[in-house]
Amino acid sequence: MENALYVALSQQMALRRMLDVTANNIANMNTTAYRAERPVFDDYVTRVSQGDPTAFVVDRATYTDLREGTVSVTGNPLDIAIRGDAWLQVETPGGVRYTRDGRLQRSQDGMLVTVDGHNVLDADGNTVEVPEDVGPISIGADGTLSYMVGGQGEQIQSVELGRIGLFTLPNPAGLQRDGNGLVKAEGEALPAVGASIVQGALEGSNVQPIMEMVRLIDINRAYALASNMTDSENRRQSNAIDKLGGTASA
Repeated sequence: MENALYVALSQQMALRRMLDVTANNIANMNTTAYRAERPVFDDYVTRVSQGDPTAFVVDRATYTDLREGTVSVTGNPLDIAIRGDAWLQVETPGGVRYTRDGRLQRSQDGMLVTVDGHNVLDADGNTVEVPEDVGPISIGADGTLSYMVGGQGEQIQSVELGRIGLFTLPNPAGLQRDGNGLVKAEGEALPAVGASIVQGALEGSNVQPIMEMVRLIDINRAYALASNMTDSENRRQSNAIDKLGGTASA
């Protein structure tokens, strides 16, 4: 019965991993543009001592739920929500990263940055400048930033400042998370096709709180059952050892 104990222990380890992932999803249910994670498990078949092959639970990886979150209107002209399979490209101290968090700002030196101060890059990988003395900023569906000049007898014209880059990432389900809503691409990012930007709005988390809470309850129940099984097996082995010891003494 040692095999049963090993299997139960591997199940407990997998359930702890599921618990960590689920708890993190719940903690980020109100985080802008957060994508829920899901663990991936597999069977590992081997022989333990003598006997038939035994299958253990193995934690393989996590994947990202790519469904879009709900878009909410904020009215802030520098807030943007991305619709479709696309990400913003930003410049960080650790290199180029990607995010869908559209809480953009103008930095003190007049650059378009994320809420964490990372420069937002255009389609060519260059920074986007937003001068302080310009009028209200308009952000088009294709990411073009512009403002209007003229009026009072002068011809009104639109002045373009740049265009926010939208990129599609290779293997999006296997994104490498880098904290604060940032992800790292495994390969070369490509210009997004069919994606668009909504100005004055933000995308919410795609976490479904009720489903996550139900999942959390199920995990706790399964962990309790596995724990009871290991406790019972430990008692059985302990009793067997005590009986063997008693027989040897006799």
